[in-house]
Amino acid sequence: MIRRCLSAIQLFLFIVLVTFSSNLNGQELKRKSSLGIMMQPLNDSLITTLKLKSNTGLYISDVLAGSTVENLGMKRGAVLKKLNGVQIKTIPDVFNALEDFRADDSITIEYVFNGKTIIRTGKGIARPKEKYEKANITYGQVKYRDNILRSILYTPKGKKNTPVVFYLQGYTCGSFEFPFSSQHASLKLIRDWVDAGFSVYRIEKPGVGDSQSKINCNDGNFTQEVIAFKEGYKALLNSQAVDTDNIFLFGHSMGGIIAPLLNEVKSPKGIITYGTISKPWYDYMKDLYTLQPKIFNTPQSQISENNKIGLPFLEDMIVNKMPAKDLAANNDYKNYLGSQFAELERGSYIGRSIAYWQTLCEVDIPEAWRNINTNVLAMHGEFDIQAIDDTGAKGIVALVKDKTKATYKLVNKTEHGFVRFNSMQENVNALQNGTYRQHAAKNYNQEVAQITIDWIKAKAKAE
Repeated sequence: MIRRCLSAIQLFLFIVLVTFSSNLNGQELKRKSSLGIMMQPLNDSLITTLKLKSNTGLYISDVLAGSTVENLGMKRGAVLKKLNGVQIKTIPDVFNALEDFRADDSITIEYVFNGKTIIRTGKGIARPKEKYEKANITYGQVKYRDNILRSILYTPKGKKNTPVVFYLQGYTCGSFEFPFSSQHASLKLIRDWVDAGFSVYRIEKPGVGDSQSKINCNDGNFTQEVIAFKEGYKALLNSQAVDTDNIFLFGHSMGGIIAPLLNEVKSPKGIITYGTISKPWYDYMKDLYTLQPKIFNTPQSQISENNKIGLPFLEDMIVNKMPAKDLAANNDYKNYLGSQFAELERGSYIGRSIAYWQTLCEVDIPEAWRNINTNVLAMHGEFDIQAIDDTGAKGIVALVKDKTKATYKLVNKTEHGFVRFNSMQENVNALQNGTYRQHAAKNYNQEVAQITIDWIKAKAKAE
């Protein structure tokens, strides 16, 4: 039952498009290579179904056409065991095994497929770039100390000096570029904005995608990430390709925490959030342990039993700031975490470093919103499991200085990733039975885009 509770916390890690970080070794960004896999941790069901002899490795839920691993013969349903001789136990292991993986670099993969162990050696294949017939797409870079970040700017063809949406993504270290994923809901949202006449701007995090950084994203902290987005914002403010008087920040999930912090650089024309919170991070994490499991039908008795250890672990980790090695030395925590304990031994928890969660806990999220005096649209999806409930969006509206500028909007029958479901239980079932990705590809809810488009048009004309 502990595993059921923890799996709910890891929803963003359920499907990850693999890209890799690099060291700062030049002044111009070069294109990265990618494995081209969708992967997820092994669970008891997969181990039984695949008749695996061990629980180490990552399940490959999809292999992308034209990718490095497809060229090496890997197929969907394989279990990745090693990369360049490094044993793979967790998703961060993949990033760490190939920190600077570029086109034509040598790679050796070991995986299990249909009960057989297969070892193949070849060369990395460069990722393609995004394409969209209705937009000019500029791949640029944002330079600041020890970092060169990849930036991507969509501008509508045939239009000049347009309003621009700065899309601030969620917490993971996966690339926020979609050359392989034309059905990704975030990319569909971006294209809807372009179709409406807006430009759209993104940056990769330090050590993610093409970005070059001395610090691997998985080792970085929240403060460093905020600095990265501030530098990206400064670069956008200096752009000649868009209307910098009409910049709208779109904070999705963790991006909704970062958005008000960019106000320290310059107040934007507006801020839109979706699926985020307005309370201190520690309080939200307690909700993940006590409230979110109920969505997954975990009995209250089991939640209470789990949290006899879970809540002290949480407090030691992000309030008391106990080092990862000390947390890992606690046998109660080791038993509680189960298969996640290997990640903790490496200094991480649910996909980010312990330092990331500790520095995030230092941020006064309510105070950041109290300092906002611009237009705000706070959105909540009716079936958003990660945000848990609408108190985050409604709390934002209550906190901003000028209440006449803040609006709350519920998006019916929609979950955290802009995907439409008929019920919360249907969403839960899709996550638990492995059909979420297939459902998401066909059920992007365009209402998310339309709400934001109408709001941006109104605010861009005003004042």
